[in-house]
Amino acid sequence: MRERLSKSRKLDLETYRIIRRNLSSPKDFEKFPLPNYVLSSILNQKIVESVIRKFRRYDPETVARIWREKGKLNVRLPPVLRLKVLMRGLGFSKGEISNLLKHPKEAGDLEDLVWDAVTRDFIYSPLAVRFQHLKGRLGEKIIEDYLMGLDVDFKTEKELKTRKTPDFLLKDCIEFIGFKVRWIESKFMFGDFRTHSFYWRRQYYHYFKDFGKGVVVYWPWHLDTPFSLSGDLDMKVHFKFGRLKREKFLKVVDDVIDRFAKGEKIEVKGNRRLLTFLKGLGFDIVLN
Repeated sequence: MRERLSKSRKLDLETYRIIRRNLSSPKDFEKFPLPNYVLSSILNQKIVESVIRKFRRYDPETVARIWREKGKLNVRLPPVLRLKVLMRGLGFSKGEISNLLKHPKEAGDLEDLVWDAVTRDFIYSPLAVRFQHLKGRLGEKIIEDYLMGLDVDFKTEKELKTRKTPDFLLKDCIEFIGFKVRWIESKFMFGDFRTHSFYWRRQYYHYFKDFGKGVVVYWPWHLDTPFSLSGDLDMKVHFKFGRLKREKFLKVVDDVIDRFAKGEKIEVKGNRRLLTFLKGLGFDIVLN
C-alpha cells in the first residue's frame, strides 16, 4: 500500500449526496469514478446508520419462531446481524455465536446459513471487523512514521493514558500539511458532517480546549469539514476468476488482509462472491 496525506481529497456536498443515495451494495461502485476505499466507507457508514435505527425492532424469539414454522428469516439487517438475531432466539450464547461465525463447520444444521452470512457480510463478519481494526492501526502508523521522519517530539494516545487525548499530541505546535497543529487524530472513515459533528462532541472539542489547534485525518476522504485532511491510498487486488470452495473463502480473505498489512502485492483467484466481498472491504479490483 502506497499512501500520502492530502488537503485536496474531499467531495462537495451535492456529489456526496448523489453517491450516498445511489449506493446499496459494492456492485454500485462501478457507477462512480472514485477509489473503492472511499465508496466502501460511504456505503458502510450508510448501512451502520440504518442498523442503528432498525436493530431493536426485532425480537429474537419471534424471529426464531417464524423461522421454525415457515423457514423464513424476515429480518432486514446485514447477513451476520440477521443470523445473530436468529441464533439468539434459538438459545445460543454470545460466545457460542462468536465461535460459530469463525468456525462455520461446527454450526450443525445452521452451517449453510453461517457460511452464507460470513461470505457476504463485508461489515459485520469477523474478518471484516478485523480488517476495520487493522485499517485504523495502519492509519495511525502512517502518521507516526511521518512525524518521526520530521524528527518531531510527540506522544501517542497509548503513552498518554488519559481519557480525552488525541492519537498524537505534539510537544510543540508545528506546520503539518498546511495546518498549524499541536495534535493529530486519525480516522479510517469518511468525514461527513454527521461523523464530524459526532466526534466534535465526543473528542475534538476537548482536544481544542485542552491542547489548542489540531487536525483530523479522514483517510477515506471527507466533505468540506473544518481542520480536516484525507489520505491518498493504493488498495489494489489483482483478481483472476476461478472456482473457490466456501471452505477456502475465509482463508483467502485472511491472506489478503495479511498481505495488505505487510504492504505486499495482492493476487487472488476466486469467484464473484469473493470479488464483491473484497470490493466491500474497500479494495480496487484489477482483473487479470
